[in-house]
Amino acid sequence: MMEKYLIHSLINSEYAEIVTILDYEIRLSSYLSDLVFPSPAKGKKAIVDLALKSGLDQYRFVSFDIDDDGRIVVGSNHFVDISDEIVKIANQYLKEQSEIVKNSFLSMEQKINLLA
Repeated sequence: MMEKYLIHSLINSEYAEIVTILDYEIRLSSYLSDLVFPSPAKGKKAIVDLALKSGLDQYRFVSFDIDDDGRIVVGSNHFVDISDEIVKIANQYLKEQSEIVKNSFLSMEQKINLLA
């Protein structure tokens, strides 16, 4: 069974976690509401990478608040521009999922850029 998403911790003052969505068909809110992050995530935000769901444009990264229980606050989403450093990290996570990227709806040029 294919994984629906991957979660990785970030060492960043604003963001605690990055969630890489691997399945473009999932209903995002149902999966995100089930996630629980460790206590160091309190007071920080989670970045959700929607590259395989929405593409590599301005709608790729969404920021969500994390509540005191370590859960994503589903209604707190905002599309964000993130640092080049975090983009490189996010791209590396996608590169590790090369078969999923190859079979995604991304353009051939976007696939080549991600997997290079």
